[in-house]
Amino acid sequence: MEVDAEINAVRFRWTGQPTGEEFRYGANQLLEFVRSRAVAGLLVDARNVTAHQRSSIEWLVREWMPEVAAAGVEYVAVVHEDDLIARTEMEALNERFRQAETAPLFFPTDAPADAREWIAERDRSTTSLYHIGQYLSSLQLFSFS
Repeated sequence: MEVDAEINAVRFRWTGQPTGEEFRYGANQLLEFVRSRAVAGLLVDARNVTAHQRSSIEWLVREWMPEVAAAGVEYVAVVHEDDLIARTEMEALNERFRQAETAPLFFPTDAPADAREWIAERDRSTTSLYHIGQYLSSLQLFSFS
């Protein structure tokens, strides 16, 4: 995990195929890292993940993504393998995020450069109320608590 300050995003790469438990653990570690940084974007490289368990996807959509959104993440790009299974899975996940009440914008792609550019475009064109609030709060003029 690292912060890409140029695009105001955290970059995360799965290095292998996680079990359901490993997936939740890794995703929760990523969530804690995101919470400790004030970033609007998340770029996940999932090219080493061949498939997700249905229960992991349900957990991701219902529990994890709302937490990511609450942490201030506004957009997520996921780089997947260039194959039919990965594309189909990411398209289904994208549809689930669109239907969710609380979820960042989602962009699945098989091209790392496209993912980074998509996040950079969002960062350039979106002024985040979350980040404005954090800045104003840091001035100690008032508190959000």
